Amino acid sequence: MQQWKEKENCKMVEYIVDTNVPLVAQGEAEQMSLNCQKECALFLEELFNGHIKLVIDSDYHLIGEYSNKMTKGSQAQYGNRFLKWILSNQANHSKIKTVDIHAVDQYNFEEVPQSLVDLGFDNSDRKFVAVAIANNNQAKIAQSADSKWIGWEEALKKEGIHVHFLCRQELDVIFKKKTG
Repeated sequence: MQQWKEKENCKMVEYIVDTNVPLVAQGEAEQMSLNCQKECALFLEELFNGHIKLVIDSDYHLIGEYSNKMTKGSQAQYGNRFLKWILSNQANHSKIKTVDIHAVDQYNFEEVPQSLVDLGFDNSDRKFVAVAIANNNQAKIAQSADSKWIGWEEALKKEGIHVHFLCRQELDVIFKKKTG
């Protein structure tokens, strides 16, 4: 388990959470191992317990995606717990930070650099990048099951965006298989 707080000043670490993190935590990504599922669950528990601050956008682009992707079922499932936690805490600035992003259309945001668009960055993932940039790149994007992010990592770093891969070794293997 990683340290979730910065040691120097005990500042709360901020994260933007890709939708696949709660989905993996509740076992909805068959390609990911049980260890990855546990790592995602531990990460979310740290969020729920107030050791991580979530960053979202003020126009509900992230909440909308979370809501659309989470299964309707037991409240014990991580996806539903995650969504309920956000909706219950979105006004609590000690748990959730909200930033403004500027949509050009359904998939494009003023904040997303053209270099990433040209790279072929997924339309549906651009909102996470927009939130990271609107937050002055102070929050890492938590990623668990989308191996394409491995291929985009260097380009993201050039733009000052950092990704925290909860299941890095597995994603490396998956990415290598897909790209040969």
